[in-house]
Amino acid sequence: MFMDKKELVSILREKEIQVTPQRLAILEQLKLRKDHPSAEMIFTCLKDEFPSLTLVTVYNTLQKLELSGLCMKVNPLHISARYDGNVTAHQHAICINCQKILDIHGGTVFIELPEWFKEIFKVLKQCVNLYGLCKECQELADDDQTLLN
Repeated sequence: MFMDKKELVSILREKEIQVTPQRLAILEQLKLRKDHPSAEMIFTCLKDEFPSLTLVTVYNTLQKLELSGLCMKVNPLHISARYDGNVTAHQHAICINCQKILDIHGGTVFIELPEWFKEIFKVLKQCVNLYGLCKECQELADDDQTLLN
């Protein structure tokens, strides 16, 4: 979805995010690209335009944008390698607060895909992640409402 810079500035201000040329360029990359770029991909794309840009700035900006609801992590497991010794079919529940990952066994998730998609893509494996708050973080959230915002 194309948005001009004025719209992007307005969106950042609406979310009370200080507008800088780097943040604007990062948000623009997210809105223009359809390849779900990583922080490294965005950094590589912008480093010539912004020589003082650092990978840390890109990560920090993406985190800020995510917390503001302007982008989302497609797979938070990519942040840092996490391994599961259980290779049987199961799903995961991921706590959005403490990053705890729980295995879900005994349930089946079936996703009905549209015919047009089946013609262009062969699914070999499916991975389902449920996002929410673990029991401990739910109890913390009862005491601190900022966890739920």
